[in-house]
Amino acid sequence: MGQFKYLGGARAGDGTIYGIPGHAKQVLRITPSTGEIRHIGPRMDGKFKWLRGVLAGDGCIYGIPSHADTVLKIVPSTGEVLQLGHVPSGRWKWHGGVLGTDGAIYGIPCNARGVLKIVPETGEVSILGDLPEGPNKWYGGLPGDDGAIYGIPYNARQVLKIVPETGEVSTMGSLPEGKWKWHGGVVGPDGAVYGIPSHARSVLKIVPKTGEVSLLGDFTSMPYKWGGGAASDGAVYGFPSNHDAVLKINTTTEEVSLLDGFRQPGNSKWQGGMRAKDGAIYAVPDRAKEVLRLSPAEDRAEVVGGPFEGWFKWQGAVMAEDGTIYGLPNRAKTVLQIRPEPA
Repeated sequence: MGQFKYLGGARAGDGTIYGIPGHAKQVLRITPSTGEIRHIGPRMDGKFKWLRGVLAGDGCIYGIPSHADTVLKIVPSTGEVLQLGHVPSGRWKWHGGVLGTDGAIYGIPCNARGVLKIVPETGEVSILGDLPEGPNKWYGGLPGDDGAIYGIPYNARQVLKIVPETGEVSTMGSLPEGKWKWHGGVVGPDGAVYGIPSHARSVLKIVPKTGEVSLLGDFTSMPYKWGGGAASDGAVYGFPSNHDAVLKINTTTEEVSLLDGFRQPGNSKWQGGMRAKDGAIYAVPDRAKEVLRLSPAEDRAEVVGGPFEGWFKWQGAVMAEDGTIYGLPNRAKTVLQIRPEPA
């Protein structure tokens, strides 16, 4: 089926996991309790159709339009796959979405000029704000501890701020020019939002309660340094993409460093991952042949499993109720399953 099959996924309330179709023609359903993997719903043509999925309060999962001109709706209780609303045509319109404090879902503008708003209770789909034109403006968003949603700058020079309770859309901060600056972000244990450097030389720090936007550290200008990250007690870690070391951000001291004792050459090694129930952090292989495992308590990194051959194997990870992590197929023809040690 080629690559870019599924671009993220989400777990439903009944424990099933759903893959969001990029180039794939159907939704992927994984039932962890039985091991069943199957395709559901109608066949849908197109490339890069939806990018990431969000579980809403109504129990349904909503896929955020990338090249598609509709919102994807998956109803786990019935197995239905539907399409809602209509948005302007275009490429890379929104990059992922976040569930707001008001129960609506907000799509983060990539090439689009406004924020996408999905109201699950009514099925209403609308666009908020009037943002500047331009490609690749923000790369995903994260909820702040103030109730707002923050978009991570990719090509944009400011942080995006969405206030669900009022519908206000604004920008904040003043950042250096550049392209592909931060590869998404992570909410740290201190409540701040940290942008993971891709082409940017520094870590981005956003403090929701004060509105402060700052840069931490100064690294090489190497492109695609780290591919996302995850938080643990007192720190945020970045997964090596083209860089050969793990990034560590001490959220108490703001010290930014590289984890000692681990160096792995190569490009596009890992992209995306999460903290598991055993306290370790696992990153999904892109071109790497093994899974990356970080042990925050010991400040140690290692590779486990594999070897998994191929490029662009899996994209995105979803944790099942039992703590097993599932990697969704990008170019791979299989689902990745990571079983952490019992907690």
